[in-house]
Amino acid sequence: MQRLYPKLTQHHSGNETVSLDKKLLKNVLFNLISNAIKFSRNGGLIEVSVYVLNSSVKITVKDNGIGISLEDQKHLFERFFRGHNATYIQGTGLGLNIVSKYAEQMKGSISFESTENIGTLFTIILPQ
Repeated sequence: MQRLYPKLTQHHSGNETVSLDKKLLKNVLFNLISNAIKFSRNGGLIEVSVYVLNSSVKITVKDNGIGISLEDQKHLFERFFRGHNATYIQGTGLGLNIVSKYAEQMKGSISFESTENIGTLFTIILPQ
């Protein structure tokens, strides 16, 4: 079966320039987007949105992939944690732990909403 790659869309609103740690932000975005690609269904849609507000930046990454079970959600940011429905997908279980630590290091926050077999929305809010 041929793999159909997800479609990636992006939306930006607000100022074009922000004051954030470029290296940490790059790693956060890389991890969230690569996870969205990894856990999406063939030909799925991944939406990346950036909202630059007066004193903060809100970044969302949404996919319509395999989602995260309620049971697994409470462990999602733990080091080496892998969801029960992700065992066949390559990974170490470190990515989201690192993302949460980087968000914390930038004095921001990360949250998510997910439904198994529907998809996941990650939201990061960072002060600037």
